[in-house]
Amino acid sequence: MSVTPARSRQLSLFGVEARPPTPMDLEGLLAGAGEVGRMGGTAKVSIEVEDAWRADVLRAECEQRGLVVACEPTGVEDRWTVRTAYAALLAPLAARWLDGTAKVAPRDLVLDGRRLRLWVAAAGSWDGQRAYLLRLAPSRPYVPEEDDGDAEGRTDAADLPVEEEPAVAPPAGVVPALDPPDEESIEDLPDAPRGKPKKKATPLISTFDPGPVDLGVEVEDWIDDNRDGWPDSGVGDLPTVELDPLAEVASERLDVPDENDNQDEHAIDRQVADNWVAIGDALATAGLIAVFVGPKAGGPAYRIVGLRRVTRLAELVGEPPAGAPQASWPR
Repeated sequence: MSVTPARSRQLSLFGVEARPPTPMDLEGLLAGAGEVGRMGGTAKVSIEVEDAWRADVLRAECEQRGLVVACEPTGVEDRWTVRTAYAALLAPLAARWLDGTAKVAPRDLVLDGRRLRLWVAAAGSWDGQRAYLLRLAPSRPYVPEEDDGDAEGRTDAADLPVEEEPAVAPPAGVVPALDPPDEESIEDLPDAPRGKPKKKATPLISTFDPGPVDLGVEVEDWIDDNRDGWPDSGVGDLPTVELDPLAEVASERLDVPDENDNQDEHAIDRQVADNWVAIGDALATAGLIAVFVGPKAGGPAYRIVGLRRVTRLAELVGEPPAGAPQASWPR
């Protein structure tokens, strides 16, 4: 497979001919939709691609770096999975790109010709006549981590012994029913001391008690006999004003967030977004200033616009590999 540029092209210090291939070149796959997994002192890289020719090109590139590769269809039309075997050669790659189990793009990422060639082979395509598209890892919905709170200081009912069931407080205003005492416990109780019988308390009535009130007595309205001697206030001469009826206040509609609003199909994980930024910076460092295409606009991807920049990409990645359509490779 020839990667030497044509005579009309200028050799680049970052092109494919600048250095021999190494397993670390698979960073180009991780810049796209590739994933890396770790097991002990070994690691593997896998990626899902469209078209069988992309799988064949990636197989040849990985075998050139001493890796064992398997390609198999995903069950979806024209989609293939390319997966390397676990190898110690990929352990440094996993140590550089993994934080726990999450893929984290290194801030000092360098995308030279070898790495860009793998990215183009996996997910590169023309977008019109003057732009080339490099697809990124798809965004996945952000799932917030559950807050366990003070899990150490909390005791679940399942963790308690059977004899010690957790006490449940009764609702407010409800008096808990008491269990009837056992007969044995009643027999063990001492007899109550016998004393003189108490006299029944008799209610005391005050000598000033007026007695019950007769609610049936009608009370006559009090009328002032001197009301005609009062001066006229003049209220009766005032004009009558009709008041407007009280208008019902329209209840304002509260914007209550719907549960489905939080589950946006284009929700982006924060770490994935940080990876996109780091990869965009690496492209700019290589002289490929690209425009980010968001998920809602058909991405995520980086669009390299302009014939001059696309030509720069073609110089970095070299000639198209055998089996790759000329129309899909940058030129």
